[in-house]
Amino acid sequence: MLSINRESMKIVQKILETPEALGVKVSKLENGTTVIDMGLEAPGGWLAGKYYTLITLGGLGDISYEHFQLGEYALSAVRVLADLPQIACVASQIAGWRLEARENAPIGAGPARSLNSHPDHYFDMIAEYRDVSSEGVICIQTPDPVTVDTADAVAEACGLKPENLTILFAPSASLVCAIQVSARIIEQTLHRVDEEGFDVKTLRQAQGYCVIPPLTNDEVQAFGRINDALLYGGIATLYVENTDEACAAVVKKITSSVSSAYGRPFVEIYEDAGRDFYQIPLDLHSPAVVQINNMSTGRTFRAGRINYEVLKKSYLGLTSE
Repeated sequence: MLSINRESMKIVQKILETPEALGVKVSKLENGTTVIDMGLEAPGGWLAGKYYTLITLGGLGDISYEHFQLGEYALSAVRVLADLPQIACVASQIAGWRLEARENAPIGAGPARSLNSHPDHYFDMIAEYRDVSSEGVICIQTPDPVTVDTADAVAEACGLKPENLTILFAPSASLVCAIQVSARIIEQTLHRVDEEGFDVKTLRQAQGYCVIPPLTNDEVQAFGRINDALLYGGIATLYVENTDEACAAVVKKITSSVSSAYGRPFVEIYEDAGRDFYQIPLDLHSPAVVQINNMSTGRTFRAGRINYEVLKKSYLGLTSE
């Protein structure tokens, strides 16, 4: 059986072979868990960001870096490709595991989610897949060092020995985090099509393209910018075998522009919500643009647009006024 944890461990091994060249820091907790800092005390880098992203995808995708033009400014973008998107994105990449029962608790993503004895609700989309592995990998977006308590809790939930668990982490204000969040453009689309009643099982392939935001050392500003990348600067393309009627109906509902909260930098929306991510309208957590290629008929459906105006305000402090 395909194991996304075993596939991801192949990439972990590449990181462990040359951590200095990747700009990452490897350490062991008292319980034996391996922790890889990819952006807090370590600088991280472009290759580290690629490896981190591939691990969040359960080793079932690929990414490359491309160009994104924002007015006069040349930015970078990430292209993400997924061959088994239901498993890569839903069983692994979605940040769906609240690791502690407290406010602002860290959220886990990555293949270890598929080992959790109490899986998060996203697994309802792909109830037929659960991983079996003696090793596990989890990725955490956090500005705080990983604690033994967190590692013990994850290991116990996954039925792993703590020494067989690897945790990668990076704060929002890091290059690695900016890359891996922008590479969530497919994942952002899949949970939305499911929420609108589209059959995710008809999905065959997926690809995405998304701007990587300029960096800032301010964690809240960085958090806003990485979300703006998906909401205003990302395009997801799904390849499905379904009916044209289903494709045409859902594509109009799953772009960020349909939300009542649309049109402002995410940091402003976040502040108005009292910095409570879960108080933000669910339909805002959507890509800027969606394209659905129906392989059954050859037709392609598209909705949404790249919102350069909001990106300029968020990333460059520029307005059209």
